[in-house]
Amino acid sequence: MRSENIPSGKSERTFVERARRAQLVECAIDAIAELGLPRASLAEVAKRAGVTKTTIFYHFANREELIHEVFAHTLREGAEFMAAHTGRADGPAAELRAYIEANVAYIGTHRKHVQVLTAIAMNFTDEDGRTRLRHDASVYGTSLAPLQDLLERGQRAGEFRDFTTRTMAMTIRAAIDAIGPQVSVMPELDLDAYARDLVLLFRHATEREARP
Repeated sequence: MRSENIPSGKSERTFVERARRAQLVECAIDAIAELGLPRASLAEVAKRAGVTKTTIFYHFANREELIHEVFAHTLREGAEFMAAHTGRADGPAAELRAYIEANVAYIGTHRKHVQVLTAIAMNFTDEDGRTRLRHDASVYGTSLAPLQDLLERGQRAGEFRDFTTRTMAMTIRAAIDAIGPQVSVMPELDLDAYARDLVLLFRHATEREARP
């Protein structure tokens, strides 16, 4: 596999190459969201981008590599959104509230991207049903660490009661991740109310002395 998909003999991509690569990723996102992962073929992506399959192979070694980049690109966008919406919280309890609210807000404003993440996470598997993703997208891995760290800081600061931080972090993530599949079949779902309910639920679950 080519390093970073850069054609042989080139040390970095040109502006035009980066723009074309980004276009292919966006077309793949649209195709997966509309057709599902199995039907989002390279031919379909090429048709949407107005290019040939050969053009795709200039930027990506194969379909698998394109899907990896779609997944990583979407995760990066989500991380940037979260950083922009959680950086001003003062103290662990406020951070947890902001974390929950920002996650739900992202789902509400980026439904297509959440749908694509879900489709890839659930369906991008090998013949034995094991994920083919290189990125640690699972809440069982390193992606859980920032939330667990938040909870640990809250305990050290005396804002949170004693509990197993991994168990609580897993429970919070599971509650948030359950929203994505719901909005796919219930577009009218009231996410503002959902966020308020989750904030209240986990405030009472984590705080040393829950406020009335």
